[in-house]
Amino acid sequence: MHQQYQKAKTGKILLVCFAVCSVVYLGLLYWINQRVDVADISGCETAGAEDMEYKIEKVSCMYDYIDIRGYAYQPGVSLLTADTELLAYDAASGLYYRLPTEQVKKPKLTKQADDGCNYDYAQFRSVTLQKKIPDGSRICIWYKGNGANTLIQTDEVIYY
Repeated sequence: MHQQYQKAKTGKILLVCFAVCSVVYLGLLYWINQRVDVADISGCETAGAEDMEYKIEKVSCMYDYIDIRGYAYQPGVSLLTADTELLAYDAASGLYYRLPTEQVKKPKLTKQADDGCNYDYAQFRSVTLQKKIPDGSRICIWYKGNGANTLIQTDEVIYY
């Protein structure tokens, strides 16, 4: 015999399955986006203000999170591939911690430079849990745009 199709029961089962899958997906997404690991910077060149144009524009702490925003680019060279990461250098341990970093489009940088090069994706942002970064760490920029491998030590220090 065939059982009667029950819309309400099937709908509830589908809703529960969707909710469970959504929670698992969001949990994995949160875990991936908040992952802070030790970075191996061997082979990096170091650069200063004479080689690169960079700035940490904002460092703020709110609700146990650190929000860091800034930009970095090589003057006179269009940014074809945007791959910049923020690092937190802990002098006590001598380790560099890779912070989750996203590239942000900011056409204003290209307009300000006005040198015919494209710096639209030179801006970056990182939002990280405070407890994942040692207090007193120095903010560094790992610039990997256009195949470069350059470490920029900034004067910004994270205190919370």
